[in-house]
Formats: sequence, C-alpha cells, structure tokens
Amino acid sequence: MKKFLPIAFLTALLFKAGAQDPHFSQFYMTPMYLNPALTGAFDGNYRITALFRGQWGSVLRNESVPMYRTYTASADFRTDKGFAKGDAFGIGASFMGDQAGESRYGFNSGGLSISYHKSLNRRNTNYLVAGFSSSIYQQTIDYSRLQFGSQWDGQGYNALLPTNEFLVDNRFLYWDVNAGLLWYAKFDTRKYRGRTSVYLGASAYHLNRPSISFLGDKQVRLNMKFVGHGGIRFPLAKRFDMQPKFIVMSQGKSIETIWATDFRFIFEERYPDGNHLRFGTMFRMVGGDAKAPWRDKRLNAEAVILNLGVVWSGIELGVAYDINVSELISGSRSQGGFEVGLAYVGAWKKRGPSTIYCPRF
Repeated sequence: MKKFLPIAFLTALLFKAGAQDPHFSQFYMTPMYLNPALTGAFDGNYRITALFRGQWGSVLRNESVPMYRTYTASADFRTDKGFAKGDAFGIGASFMGDQAGESRYGFNSGGLSISYHKSLNRRNTNYLVAGFSSSIYQQTIDYSRLQFGSQWDGQGYNALLPTNEFLVDNRFLYWDVNAGLLWYAKFDTRKYRGRTSVYLGASAYHLNRPSISFLGDKQVRLNMKFVGHGGIRFPLAKRFDMQPKFIVMSQGKSIETIWATDFRFIFEERYPDGNHLRFGTMFRMVGGDAKAPWRDKRLNAEAVILNLGVVWSGIELGVAYDINVSELISGSRSQGGFEVGLAYVGAWKKRGPSTIYCPRF
C-alpha cells in the first residue's frame, strides 16, 4: 500500500488534467517545441540543442522509474537567402521522448519544421516569421507493470492471476500538424546601440487533433495546445541587461502561465549578443478547469523556478530547478523538477552568417 499510494496519486493527477503535453522551465532551449516560427531564429548558420527534465523524484524515488523523465533534442539551420533581400528560411528537425510513472507511459516523437523570416525594414532589424511543423508520435505503455483488482488474492498482488481486462497493442503511431507566428525587432538607443529588443509569438499545436486511445476509440483525441509568448530586453548598465518574459499555454481544460525575469552580464561590451552570464527567477501558475472545485478554477501557484546559464564561444549551458509551492508540498517536500540544457550555435567555415538580426532569448 505504501508503494501504491504515490503512484495512484500521480496517475490521478495525470488523468484529471487529461492528455497534456510535457512542459519545460527552460522553454527557449526547446525552440521548435515552443513555436515552429522559432526555427532558424538565431545568430549563426546552424544550432543544436538538447534538454533533459526530471520531475517528481521526491515522490517516486523508490520506484523502478524514479521520476517523470522528458528529453528532447533538435537541430535547425538558417539560410541567408529568401524571396527578397534580407529574408531567410529556417529548416529544422527535432526529437522528444517522455516517460511517466510505473507503467512507463509515454511517447517518442520526431518531426520536421520550416519557417520563413520576412524582413520589414531596410536595416533588417524588424522581422515577421511564419513557421510550420509536423511530427510522428509513437505512444507506449507497459501493461506488464500494471496491477489490477482481479490480481488480488486476498493477501497481496499475484501476477499469476488474470487481469480480466481487454488490453490491445501497447504502442501505436499518430501524427500531428503545428503552426506559429513570431515578430521580433531590435531598436537602437543613443547610449547603448542594439541592446534593446522585443519579440511576440503565438503558436498552435495538434491542429488535426489525433486519436490517442490505446483501445482504438476515435473519440479520445489529443487536445489542441495554444501558446503565447513574448519578452523585452533592455540595458541597465554598460554590461548589464534585464529581460522580462512570459509564456501562456492552454490545452483542453488546462491553463499554464510563466512570468520570468532574467538578468544578463555581458562579458564584452563590444559584443552584446556574444559571451554572457544570465540568471533569473520564474513563477509558474496552473489551473483553468471550470468544472473543478472553486479553488481550481483560477490560476494557482505551482512553482518558483531558479535558472542559471552561461554562453561562451557559441556554447550555452543552462540549468533550472523548480521549487514546488502548490498544495502538493506535503508529498513533494517542495521539490518539483530539474532541467539541464545544452545548445551550440555555429557558423560555416567558408562563409559565416550574414548580418540578418535574430533575437537572443
């Protein structure tokens, strides 16, 4: 019973929320998962990213799968040519895997994305981007790790007893389609040239609402996810910038929002988008179920997130830790999730990137 309770508790949370996508605290280190229009949005010729997230380790520490685990990797490229001068194409590929709980329920997915960066001014400091992506998912579950009421022999669980359940294939494939828009611009100021920038984006995922039932029920479909995100960067001193940002996500009955502020220490004042150290905090709130008890209808505090990152010679290392502040504190011991991310932005040896401006998130 001691082993069963935390598993049942977290499983109930999963099904209460319905089928939902994984979330990340370092959301800008998963660019194509946040918005297909972010494909190719970087200063360089190519970008490679990887991120790992572990969650609920304090609750599942004694289980065979000691946490909810999500990992993702991507690679994207940006051309220096488009249909008009100053425009550019972005092309990318991404992979994601997710595994949750004792049943190892989760998925693996791989997808492709494309974007077009349209310059809105002659100096190429103001852009509008449209992006599209499509992914193939393999959804899985390990039935052999599930325990059913019919396998109770009066004293305990007996794996030799029949489940009396109709269990079909434990894995199947589906695909989805996603789209997004992004606007970003850089502004010159008298004192700190090129250090002020702003961006706004919106994306929609699972536009075709694929069926996700292991039993083949076509009525059980993945909810569409809508994302809005944005931020602004401005200088506070010669080598010190501030960058407030936000993200709002809605999927089915679930709403999640993150409000964050990063501070950036620039190592070389002449290169404000180059090597730097960043640190900051985030605040995540969740909620939105209109049929839930009154306290769940509004947004409720879920986590305070601490993050730290460094960029050096095109390599970015980022870490984040979630401190749980929700009503699950007694079970989670205030521990939420941790993330480790790594990214590299590079340029071709024979021909580096053009002067097309791209935002630094």
